[in-house]
Amino acid sequence: MPKRPPLLTVLLILTFIGSGMSAFSFLFVTMSYDEVMRIIEDVYSDFPGVELILSAQKNYFTIGFFLYTISLIGAVLMWKRKKIGFHFYTAAQIFLLALPLVTIPGYRFSIMPVLVTVAFILAYATNLKQMT
Repeated sequence: MPKRPPLLTVLLILTFIGSGMSAFSFLFVTMSYDEVMRIIEDVYSDFPGVELILSAQKNYFTIGFFLYTISLIGAVLMWKRKKIGFHFYTAAQIFLLALPLVTIPGYRFSIMPVLVTVAFILAYATNLKQMT
């Protein structure tokens, strides 16, 4: 196979960082949900938007952990030039966009995460011919 295109390498590294750190943090919150929520409420209660985080139930973080892990697995597969990785990544990202809408009461839809997700998916899609 020809060398991996630089854009694909950069996208994958960014995904490894973003999905990897998110999976880790969501797992951490899932495992210590009560303590984390108490700390956020005690220390960060004056921060704007913190009430949204506090209204998220444990299932939000648990499901998010699994979706970020699937996204990370998709990136690993794409690193190995497997097209199925693109499908894992894309499905996980779409579900991640919907997750707060269905699990956090009062969540207000924002266009920015959609634009970033669509940009990454389109950039990966342009590199599908580099995968088997």
